[in-house]
Amino acid sequence: MTEALASQWQTCLQTVAAEYTGLEQEEKDWIASELSHITRLQRQLDALFRRGRGPDFCRKCQGACCDQGKNHFTLVNLLAFLGAGDEPPFADFSRPCPFLGPDGCRLEATRRPFNCITFVCEGILDSLGEAGYDEFRQLEGKLRRRYLSFDRRYAGSSLRGLLIRSSSLAGRPYLVFPSVHLHR
Repeated sequence: MTEALASQWQTCLQTVAAEYTGLEQEEKDWIASELSHITRLQRQLDALFRRGRGPDFCRKCQGACCDQGKNHFTLVNLLAFLGAGDEPPFADFSRPCPFLGPDGCRLEATRRPFNCITFVCEGILDSLGEAGYDEFRQLEGKLRRRYLSFDRRYAGSSLRGLLIRSSSLAGRPYLVFPSVHLHR
């Protein structure tokens, strides 16, 4: 299973990179603008996580919640890497989360999947208090809307993750408008 996921992952990376390269500049500009908003919101969520003593809680439980993650990395996350001329870190599919390393997440906060950056355990929420929880909910809603703008625009986008979405595409392009090329 690990080899199959690694192969599927490599195919996704190569296909999306080739499709991204072929996009018109206007489309790349739209992506860059949306990613800029996502980066800002994810920085704010990470700051809130830190304010709620998130790193302390994570050290205590050794990232048990991350150990439950299953391929949450999205098209949006990959486009953030491609738009910056970068590649995501090596994905280790022998781990529950392929981006979980010995010292925690190997993805910087601005490039973490939606499901990861918006997950905060009860201890963190308690530490933030009611006002912090309200702020978290507002930021999560704004971020969700930005991710969903990609879902509406591209057949390969889904909050469930790129690998899961790629299975339903059956070889169709990732960066096409879903209403034209894919019935959801």
